Amino acid sequence: MSGPGQVTMALPRPGPALKVVLVLIAAVGLFEAIVVNHVGGGRAFMTWLLCSTEGVRHYQLWRLVTSGLLTSPDSFNHLLFTLLGLYFLSSELERRWGSVRFIRFLLTSIIVGNLFSLAVATLFPNSPNAFFGADAAIAAIGVAWGREFPDLEIRLFFFLPVKGRILIWIAVGFALLGFVYPSSVPAGPAAPFGGIVVGLFLAGTPSMVRTMYLKLRLKSLARRAAGGSQAEPDLRPGAPPRRGRANAPPLRVAYGGLEEELKKRKPPKDKRYLN
Repeated sequence: MSGPGQVTMALPRPGPALKVVLVLIAAVGLFEAIVVNHVGGGRAFMTWLLCSTEGVRHYQLWRLVTSGLLTSPDSFNHLLFTLLGLYFLSSELERRWGSVRFIRFLLTSIIVGNLFSLAVATLFPNSPNAFFGADAAIAAIGVAWGREFPDLEIRLFFFLPVKGRILIWIAVGFALLGFVYPSSVPAGPAAPFGGIVVGLFLAGTPSMVRTMYLKLRLKSLARRAAGGSQAEPDLRPGAPPRRGRANAPPLRVAYGGLEEELKKRKPPKDKRYLN
């Protein structure tokens, strides 16, 4: 960082999980393009992995995840921009969250994005019913970066300075453009909005979902403590009743011990070794 709230032009260093994701998408994308464009019947490979209403209806649920690995075999641009979109913002998120949470976030955004697209395809039968691409994950990462680093500044497209909180609105703007140019979003125009929802609810430290869970947990513990506790008598003279723990055995104070034992002992006659 060159100053408070600004990120330098140094290229980010991806973590182990992001490296695996980038290599996997690149490998699948290149293999897909070779098979589709140079091998007869290669589109069957895509058909088996993409998300479709018919496939999900027949409980082929792996499609909700594997579709995020696919890119358009007709142009290198989709693969390139997918890799760049994941690379530039994901490194800081993985460093902050850890690899497990980062991968869980990506998978959730892909699944929710596909569910949004499937819902639109069900409501509007004339709309596309097959989807692929990581558009939902890229939108989710943009929102998550804005929530985690709202005051940091990045160089969007390498020259446009943008703060994190503005990046959230840019992600929303690109999602809206997907409805204007639906062919530019092979994951479905509704998929980025699924990613935005995931970014809003699962990003942040703590996230909105974890905050709600902790509040509910705290209320549950408070109700359990208030409803299950009972007053326990204290044997000390003049002591008020004490509230005990729920379902715990009654506690009593037993007086005595070493002090009482020492009072009964007679002082020694030889006091040369006493301090």
